[in-house]
Amino acid sequence: LVDGMRVKNPSSGTFDFSELSLDAIDRIEIVRGPQAGLYGADAIGGVVNIITKKGQGAPQGVASFEGGSWNTFRETVGVQGAIERFNFNVSASRFDSRGQQRTFDNDDATQKAIGWRLGYDFPWKGELSFSGRYARTDIDRPIGDTATLDRDPNAQQQAEVGLFNFAYDQSILGWWKLHARYGEWWRDLGGQNPPPPPADLDVAILTSQTHAERREVELVNAFTPVPWNTLTIGAEYRREWGRTRSDLGTFFFPSGFQHFRKQITTTSLFGQDEVRIFDRLFITGSLRWENSDEFEESLTPRVAAAFVVKETGTKLRGSWGKGFRPPTIDDLLFPGFSNPGLESEKAESWDVGFDQKLWRNRVRFGFTYFENDFEDLIQTACNTVTGAIICQPENVGRARTNGAEVYGELEPLDWLLLYANYTYTNTEDGLSRRQLLGFPHHVWNTGITLTPLERLSLFVQAHTSSSYKSFAEKNPGYYRLDIGGTYRLLGRTAFMERLDFTARVENVTDNTYTESPGFPARGFTALVGLRSTFK
Repeated sequence: LVDGMRVKNPSSGTFDFSELSLDAIDRIEIVRGPQAGLYGADAIGGVVNIITKKGQGAPQGVASFEGGSWNTFRETVGVQGAIERFNFNVSASRFDSRGQQRTFDNDDATQKAIGWRLGYDFPWKGELSFSGRYARTDIDRPIGDTATLDRDPNAQQQAEVGLFNFAYDQSILGWWKLHARYGEWWRDLGGQNPPPPPADLDVAILTSQTHAERREVELVNAFTPVPWNTLTIGAEYRREWGRTRSDLGTFFFPSGFQHFRKQITTTSLFGQDEVRIFDRLFITGSLRWENSDEFEESLTPRVAAAFVVKETGTKLRGSWGKGFRPPTIDDLLFPGFSNPGLESEKAESWDVGFDQKLWRNRVRFGFTYFENDFEDLIQTACNTVTGAIICQPENVGRARTNGAEVYGELEPLDWLLLYANYTYTNTEDGLSRRQLLGFPHHVWNTGITLTPLERLSLFVQAHTSSSYKSFAEKNPGYYRLDIGGTYRLLGRTAFMERLDFTARVENVTDNTYTESPGFPARGFTALVGLRSTFK
């Protein structure tokens, strides 16, 4: 979600984080566990909500520049603040990179983006906001075949993505708050891959153009009849489109242009009740009804509880819920890869865990065990038909995932923070008893953040992943080490509030690895820059 707006592509079913610039973002909130009782379709494993920053205080501007390895450059400018009841936060950025195929002139990438949030606070406790984002990304595609890693001198891709949200919040009575929102999201993706090489005529989609769009309206009422109880009741109406036009060359039969278009309308009603007993026991129950003109209606419940022992800094928690994920438009209709007979995934999930704080909150650690049972899980399967390999999505009869998460943070001094977390995930196809594709068993993260001087901040962080099974091969395990920091060069000078020098090195050890098979990650990458703030 971005400011409550769904940004998953209804055609592909994914969200491309590379298209999300960091302009005007205030914070990112992550709620783990089954959340379909409140958010509906797709919220099986959790919800990520990216919240834009509301302008406040005296108007100020910011500008930054960063450059380094692979001819990589990033520039940003922005202005934010408030004038009487009007607030604003607008920023823009540009990113350019030459890529790592230095001897091959088809590996550039460019992105231009803008983000904004404008608002007005009415004297009658009402707040109106208009937020949005737009980004255009132009990418050279140097690899024509991700299986053989053959180079392609002229494959190109362009993506434009945009969204906007109108939201109004009103405190009607002391115990009744109203939230209304209307939003639109859209994405255009174009690709070209003409010959040469001559093989493009036989094994490549020569041109394609995909348009996806979403419009949604939401109305939420929050009632607090007594201080220890909050009842939330809401409704949502959502309409989604997807259309694709492709020149398939001779890769598929029949060859030539293929075109498909699909529209899906969804109506939802949901409610949630949260009870707080002595600020120690918190019990939440939610239920959502969702009806689509393409799939069967669904009813998804969720129950969660937490108990806080203030004297020892302990919190015990657990949740249970059901969820579902309908097939995407591409799953149903994309030429050569689709399966119109797919059913929606269904899931039942639960988790239990605890969080602990010690030594005046300088020691923090926790543990979570989770388990998910799926019916009709959608996975891509490849089969040989009359000598040809055909890949398409299929409903796995049953599947199960379970695992554990552990995290710890140690802050022995005000200027020193050490942290680590580990996730173990076990997956199993209920029919073949094999591990599901794309899930590593082990993932570690660890790091150190220190501020030895008021004007100096440094960090070291490491990420490690074990191997996992992919479609045609096994993706090896890998690790990556990053370091960096910020040093304040100047404080208040004339109209400049501060000037910072930034530096970071990604993949310090120049490790060769792939997060996804066929897409090699960047090697040693060093970037330096300046960031200034004006008032």
